[in-house]
Amino acid sequence: MKEVESLRRLHGDAICDAEKCREFNRKMSDLLMELEEMEQFRLADRVMDAISVCSPKTGSHCDNSERMKGMLERLNERVKEKLDEPGP
Repeated sequence: MKEVESLRRLHGDAICDAEKCREFNRKMSDLLMELEEMEQFRLADRVMDAISVCSPKTGSHCDNSERMKGMLERLNERVKEKLDEPGP
């Protein structure tokens, strides 16, 4: 999924930029809705977990940047695994 890769890059840019951080949060919410519409509930749960960690702040560094980075890496791995699964 290109969206997850894009989010990983955006998160790296957003660590010290409150506006990009809010954009990242909005895009994560969009991804959550897309996954739910696709009935990919396990992946949607991972995105929901990540959103719960994300807390955009103005004028300060992200407190959870490393944790979020790890969550995005694991999400990316799970998406790749899902794509590699044989279809019905």
